[in-house]
Amino acid sequence: MPFDPTKPVEGAPLDAAIIRAQLTALKADIDGIPAGPAGPPGPPFASIQIGSVTTGTPGSPAGAQVNVFGSNVELSFTIPAGDTGPSGEVSNATLTGEIAGTARNPNTVALLGITISDPPTQNELEQVVAKVNELITSLAR
Repeated sequence: MPFDPTKPVEGAPLDAAIIRAQLTALKADIDGIPAGPAGPPGPPFASIQIGSVTTGTPGSPAGAQVNVFGSNVELSFTIPAGDTGPSGEVSNATLTGEIAGTARNPNTVALLGITISDPPTQNELEQVVAKVNELITSLAR
């Protein structure tokens, strides 16, 4: 069956047999095209070098250019820039501002380490008050 460019008909349900026959006929037509005469082989390349790599505008197409200088090949590329991502490093001012609203590390405050009597003495209560004040001071910025 020869290739028929009118098949399949627009809007018709696809039929595998018709599609297969069309592709087979198209391949036979392509295979029937005679090859042209072979030309002389080109010179071997001595080197391939990268000429330049350029960043294009976002959304622009990528591109490549090939320049041949005798037996040397030079490739140049244009690669579009990507979308702008989130910012990276935090500035020192931003970090200082964020830390200012947090508590300090209270690890410098030692445990009280006393035994309270019953009833507590004035001295014991003064030690507890002093320790609480030390803790509050160590937490404040």
